[in-house]
Amino acid sequence: MIRAILQFLLFATVVSGITAAHSTQLKFEDIAINFSLPEGWSLGEVTGIQRRENGNFIIFHRGQHQLLEFDENFQFVREIGHGLFKNPHGLRIDKMGNVWTTDTETHVVLKFSETGKVTMVLGKNGLSGTGWFDRDYNLTLFNQPMDVAFDRKGYIYVVDKGNDRIVKLDQNGFIETSWGQKGTGRSQFNFAHSIVIDSEDRVYVADRENQRIQIFDLEGTYLKQWKNVGYPYMITLSKDSLWMTDARAEQVKQFDMKGNLIRHHRGIPGRNTGQYSAVHGIFVDKKNQVWVTQIFNWAGVNLLKFTP
Repeated sequence: MIRAILQFLLFATVVSGITAAHSTQLKFEDIAINFSLPEGWSLGEVTGIQRRENGNFIIFHRGQHQLLEFDENFQFVREIGHGLFKNPHGLRIDKMGNVWTTDTETHVVLKFSETGKVTMVLGKNGLSGTGWFDRDYNLTLFNQPMDVAFDRKGYIYVVDKGNDRIVKLDQNGFIETSWGQKGTGRSQFNFAHSIVIDSEDRVYVADRENQRIQIFDLEGTYLKQWKNVGYPYMITLSKDSLWMTDARAEQVKQFDMKGNLIRHHRGIPGRNTGQYSAVHGIFVDKKNQVWVTQIFNWAGVNLLKFTP
């Protein structure tokens, strides 16, 4: 085994005692962390990171072994789905422990069981489209699916970036509804990029190039939007807030559930260890630690401890 360096940032934060409308730039301590990989393996552009209930990490990246699991001590556990990916993007774990991935080149969404077996395929491998491959098959096609989310009843929501829409499917993978089109108005998107659903059944969509987060109900009815948030790449939820990455500004931002900016951090742009280069994936764990991956910086892993 050799030490391979993964590009992500870990933010350990304390959220209590902050006025919601007050944005705070925080000081931080930078600590390097290594992930262990089999000899000869290396990581590419890391698009996503998640943690299982047992503390293990799931990493999705654009190297040769794209979907990997590590234990809580950063030791390699296994590879999942070898050879199934071409351009990894979105990564999520549902409440049952299943791992979900999106791939913008194969145009499919994959579901893996906890044992690593493929248990659902949404879309058709290598074929993009705007609707059904064949109506008799009830097969929904995607064009560059970016992210996936789930509501409390198990319905599946896919960010179908190339078709400027959100697609809602049932537990069997059949389409229920979809909404969206290209544009800047309500329920329109310009490079929809990420999606999460909160405990109140509100659907948050990172409308990246429109520099906003749009909010809908579970059927796609427009509710409201948070404007001028920067360029939201990936978004995630913690207990009482929404976090996002902005790869243009090299920032991580935390909002309360009313859209007020609580805190933010901007890293030093660059390709060296400890610097930021296209921050992308983001995940908040049970300890309120915020893990952030980078696309273009393959040089280091940083543990950032915030202090007011």
